[in-house]
Amino acid sequence: MLILFVVALIGWTYYRLNLQWIPAGYVGIRFNARSGADRTRLYQPQAYFTGPFEQFYLYPTRIQNAVYTQDPTAGEAKSADGILVTTNDTANTTFDVSVIYRIDKENVFKAFDTFGPIPIETIQSQHIRRAVREESSVVGNQYDVYALMGPKRVDASQMLTERLRGKLAPKGITIIQAMILNAYPSQDLVTKIHNNVNSVTGVQIATLNQQIATTQNLINIVNAQATQEAQRITGSGTVAKSLDIIDLELAEEAAKKWNGSLTKIQGGGNKSVIVDAAGLLGGNNK
Repeated sequence: MLILFVVALIGWTYYRLNLQWIPAGYVGIRFNARSGADRTRLYQPQAYFTGPFEQFYLYPTRIQNAVYTQDPTAGEAKSADGILVTTNDTANTTFDVSVIYRIDKENVFKAFDTFGPIPIETIQSQHIRRAVREESSVVGNQYDVYALMGPKRVDASQMLTERLRGKLAPKGITIIQAMILNAYPSQDLVTKIHNNVNSVTGVQIATLNQQIATTQNLINIVNAQATQEAQRITGSGTVAKSLDIIDLELAEEAAKKWNGSLTKIQGGGNKSVIVDAAGLLGGNNK
């Protein structure tokens, strides 16, 4: 009885030790070192028993993100493995590049035939990275370093995506998107960028100062014209007011001198009427 228990325990332990799990988001190919790959089926996510000389090669059908970066704490290799790109102005600059990919079920055996019994991690860190490096150099040659680091980065990323699709699709890898990310320019390039920025900033400041001076000159001209117009209006108003005051003063003086009698009127039929102004001013009537 004890012997049977020991045999059962050994058998159970052997079975458990030879179980291989295919995780969610992956499919597997059963490979036997003697007979080769089992091409009759793809093995779906679950646990499978592997006999002697057998193992499963796993391929991701869900989206994967391969990141090649200079940050030693991130990315695939956990070391500085950014992509060095030479642009058309002969600047050598390292960029972070992210590649989103997957292996569709219908392409699993194509990937296996291309790479053989190589784990997907090795395919990603070596083969996909090599393709990214080669195609990034082709794309980088279309731009200068300033454009690739700035306004043309999106266009360059799309071009890189298309080139990687064409290169890796025949090998069973579906590229969804490639993105050129952070740049790590050399110290010489950083100095050159700073000098260019300072030069542009100096020109902009000089232009603004010129605009300010021109605006201030226009303000001074408008103020002078407004002051001159105000003086003219004030002067003409004063003259008119002075004449009115003089007329009033003359009328007041005449009223004071009037003795209450009307001035005699001379004239007749078809004759002009003549008023003696002296009488109105208090003189003798004749």
